[in-house]
Amino acid sequence: MSIVINKNQISSNWKNLATTLPVGEAKRKKIEIAENIVRPPKLTKAVCIDCEMVGIGEMGLENMLARVSIVNQLGQCLYDKYVKPTEPVIDYRTSVSGVTEQHLQNGVPLDVIQKEVSDIIEHRTLVGHAIHNDLKVLFLSHPKKRIRDTQRYKGFRSLFNGSLPSLKALADKILGLKIQTGAHDSVEDAAVTMQLYVRHRREWEKSLREKKFMTSEEKHKRIRARQKEKILKNSSSSHVKKSNNLI
Repeated sequence: MSIVINKNQISSNWKNLATTLPVGEAKRKKIEIAENIVRPPKLTKAVCIDCEMVGIGEMGLENMLARVSIVNQLGQCLYDKYVKPTEPVIDYRTSVSGVTEQHLQNGVPLDVIQKEVSDIIEHRTLVGHAIHNDLKVLFLSHPKKRIRDTQRYKGFRSLFNGSLPSLKALADKILGLKIQTGAHDSVEDAAVTMQLYVRHRREWEKSLREKKFMTSEEKHKRIRARQKEKILKNSSSSHVKKSNNLI
């Protein structure tokens, strides 16, 4: 029989007892003191992904996947790997991506990355910031109903007059955190993105449920209201232009 005692969770008296307890010959009891029990992070119902990219193609303007990081709902890192280039890298964008040539020399082949990432995110709520960019460079898709994008969530956009906020701005305004002061860290960015989601998960999920059960009439009414608002906005802009031309 083996008894495992976590050294960090017991008093000094129990630690001393564990090392001095007499062992009977008939019943050999072995007491092991676990100096450090490292438990792997759990795969939760929601996971958050963030990718770093490097530049390829003419002038290095096209994106290619360079690093993938995934965290769980507690912000614990589940996955963090560099990707072996499939094309010549023109710009490592190190000042922003934090990626260097050395990082990619021992990178994992893209097809392996795709399989591993796909296995992790399958059937789970996938959180991210401007997540369409991450899925695009991964050449993966995910059911829309299972995606939570912090860049597009109306509750966050309303804080920025409806515009698409950056992760840095959201972290500062909502969490009071200063991030991306230098090169980006995809693990940190994913953890911050997940923190934004978890903090506002209740109202976010509630709004999605209400939208799901909205009647077709209510949907059409909302669409007509948006169209009317757009027409009025365009009309107003047109009027301002005409007034300026007359001056």
